[in-house]
Amino acid sequence: MKKENIIVSVIIVASIIGYFIFITLNRKQAQDNVFLNRQKIEIDTLAPKEEIISTLRYKSRKFSFKDLPEDIQMRIKNEQLVSHIKITGILKDFIVRFHQAAKSKDGDVNSVDIKNLPKMSTITSARVGDKLIEEVYQKNIDKFKKGHDPIVIKQQIKVELLAQDAYEYIINLIGEIRKTTNSKLPASPKVPESWLITQGISPTFGENDATNHLIWIGYYGCPNCSNYSDELGKLIQKYTLKNIRVTFVPWTYNDIDTYAFLNLAAFCLREEIDEQTFWRFHSVAMSNSEKIFGMKPDDLKRAQTFLDKILESIEISASDIKKVNRCANDLSSQNKLLYKMSEAKRKLDFIPDLIKSPTIFLNGRILDLEGTTLFEAVDLELSQVEK
Repeated sequence: MKKENIIVSVIIVASIIGYFIFITLNRKQAQDNVFLNRQKIEIDTLAPKEEIISTLRYKSRKFSFKDLPEDIQMRIKNEQLVSHIKITGILKDFIVRFHQAAKSKDGDVNSVDIKNLPKMSTITSARVGDKLIEEVYQKNIDKFKKGHDPIVIKQQIKVELLAQDAYEYIINLIGEIRKTTNSKLPASPKVPESWLITQGISPTFGENDATNHLIWIGYYGCPNCSNYSDELGKLIQKYTLKNIRVTFVPWTYNDIDTYAFLNLAAFCLREEIDEQTFWRFHSVAMSNSEKIFGMKPDDLKRAQTFLDKILESIEISASDIKKVNRCANDLSSQNKLLYKMSEAKRKLDFIPDLIKSPTIFLNGRILDLEGTTLFEAVDLELSQVEK
């Protein structure tokens, strides 16, 4: 009996030991699955999307963002974009001050006291020293009234020099920060691309199923556009048309002026000849934008001269040139292309600061081009996606 009890006890103990071994192995396996699982997954965003947010409730009825009328959606999006621009400006102010403080610490970012950063006025004032002020004062001393107070005049000179230099200096610092510190500012709110594009007046270069979509809103003669064609060419060369396509959306401040005339001429070219000829014109005209930047709004003669030279350079027939000129010079309400351009312009009213054209959207988000080039900005975004 005692022997049988011993056998039973051994069996029970063995079972208990076996159970704990089983539990231990399973726990270890579970731990291995949790902590050693290095499979990478693609995460779009952890933030809720506007389309699924319950924006408004009235009694038992709920309205999400996408349920609202489109004009209400656009007004909300405008406020979001305006806020984004303001917030980004505040963050740029902070990051420039932080950057200068970090440089004074030999790049040791962890030793920077964010509560005691240098003031922006101190940073920009350092650019305008007493020596420069004195040079300007002495150079213009004969222009000041007799008996003037040199201290007051020199203070005025300092203010004027700061106004001229501060913005450019800060932009250069932001460029330095982007290139040397791997810094990243918040992305802009996403905009439905259908809001940006007007059918028949938004030509696309590239494949419709390309992974990324760049939308360029602007006009011929816009500041900074001269380099854009070359930079887009380099982007397409690097990423290919399977990965990036470009859509151009015409915009001008006035419905009818010299710049609107050139936009109209480009689309007349597209209408009368073909898409490929439009893009050839677009590339050459944009590359020469600096030659007509600042053109008077009513200087149609100068705009026509510019157009003639571009048409000559892309080598189209005399009959085609005649068609394009006839279409471009029809500024009446009967010109369907001119009407579509006005329609496209009105559609973009929800976007703030369009007057600072060009405006670039990449995959529905406005690109911040301060302190960087178009190539650098797009390349940074796409390289991060690839990683």
